Amino acid sequence: MRRSKPGPVSSSRQTSQAARRSIEARYPLLLPRPKDQLNHPRDSGGRQTLKRRGTWKRPILLSLVSAGLLAAGLFLGGWWLTGKPPWPLTSWRWLDARLAEVEPAPLRAALDRSAFERARRDDTEASYQAYLERCDANSCAYRAQAEARIAALRRSAAEAEQAAQLQRKAADLKAYTQAINADTKAAYQSYLNNCAANGCGFRAQAEQRLDALQIRRERSEEQAALARGAADQVARATELEQQIEQLSEALDRTAFERAKRADTETAYRSYLDNCNATGCWHREPAEIRLAQLTAQMRRFAYEPEMVALDGRCFQMSSPARRDNNRASRSQQVCVDAFKIARHEVTFSQYDLFARATGRDAPDDEGWGREHRPVINVSWEDATAYAAWLTELTGRSYRLPTEAEWEYAARAGTETTRFWGNAPNEACIYANVHDQVSRRENGLSSPHHACDDGYATTAPVGRFKPNAWGLHDMLGNVWEWTCSVYGGEFDGIEQRCASAGHAGFRSIRGGAWHSGPRHIASAARSGALPNKMFGGLGFRVVED
Repeated sequence: MRRSKPGPVSSSRQTSQAARRSIEARYPLLLPRPKDQLNHPRDSGGRQTLKRRGTWKRPILLSLVSAGLLAAGLFLGGWWLTGKPPWPLTSWRWLDARLAEVEPAPLRAALDRSAFERARRDDTEASYQAYLERCDANSCAYRAQAEARIAALRRSAAEAEQAAQLQRKAADLKAYTQAINADTKAAYQSYLNNCAANGCGFRAQAEQRLDALQIRRERSEEQAALARGAADQVARATELEQQIEQLSEALDRTAFERAKRADTETAYRSYLDNCNATGCWHREPAEIRLAQLTAQMRRFAYEPEMVALDGRCFQMSSPARRDNNRASRSQQVCVDAFKIARHEVTFSQYDLFARATGRDAPDDEGWGREHRPVINVSWEDATAYAAWLTELTGRSYRLPTEAEWEYAARAGTETTRFWGNAPNEACIYANVHDQVSRRENGLSSPHHACDDGYATTAPVGRFKPNAWGLHDMLGNVWEWTCSVYGGEFDGIEQRCASAGHAGFRSIRGGAWHSGPRHIASAARSGALPNKMFGGLGFRVVED
């Protein structure tokens, strides 16, 4: 029977089958086979046999191929990232350079800032150096600041080390000079025993001197040689003294520069108090600057410290009774704004006035001067002091009127005393006739049942002030006012008396020997203008 000629499809199929058979012949494991052909080898005639081959070879080969592909990928990836084969792969630090190339700029900046902040918190040269060593990968935006801080830390350390070296050298020179001046075995041995802390820069010289002294004791015939050695030592001592002077000048200059940088009264006073050890080479400029700073703090040492009070109307009299009726002498009084001294005028302030005007200094009764309130001054003396202070300062000082004094003493209160109505609380706020003054002075008048610690006058400012910051408004000493003392409040309490008025002047506040009746904001008394005693002083006001 005659076969028909195969068509195009049959020809194509035959070609495909032929190609498949060729690939299977070369790579039998790469192309899948029909299930019926798996593990069924062909016989010599090309027929499939039913005998099955082992199924374990193909998975193993696939695993080996996969492992080879993975190794090739790692090798090629390492070459791409580092530019050279990463073999052997001992670490992954070779990834840093490539990762830095793909790292976003904001992240690099954040990492750089974080590293710099960590270095700045430690604030050591090592921390900044570590930042600089690693910051190339993070753009190093703070290199200038880090390098500047490293330079500052090194400079500070160098200055400290230099100062320490200078001090050690100066101490060593001083110790050796003392040994030379003594020129004894014990002195040189003491120097050698104690010079380790200062570097022992003159160990050889000291040992030579010890040897020379030993020889001088043992061999009298070598006196001439020892004399020449002594002359040499004198020359060396002179040279050492010059070196000490140079080092002292350097230390003194360092101390003065430190005071100049601080530029305070305390710094200059500290330099002047301690510069004797270094020669005080800069004493004059330090004293000039100290005087300037002192003048800035207070124009004159004798000017009192003033407290400004606003003008206001108040009820001037004894406080209200229990039935809420005012005392018969009560009336409303108005005062203008003024300034009043925070403290009573002290002996140190008044003594300046006395020396300047040629007056006799008032007697302090042996109780002390300086910061204690001045006593034994008349109304005329107090008025003259205020006039002198006015002329000297260009400010208008005077004694307070009686109304101004009570207004300042009350500090806005209407109680018997500015701290309240309890008399035995006086020892917290005032120096009064208390158990101490009763016991030591033998005064039998009524006293306060408390202890203020003073039998006579106390330095100003030792007790708590009133609400307006004024000290000793009650107690310590009676205080002169400029007003005439009268029986009724008819306006004279708001005026200053003329110098020629012969009447009594009002005094206020009580004193260290005053009992509860006179330690009150409304308590008042009078004295002639020329009267003076150990419980009477004053304070000034400024218009």
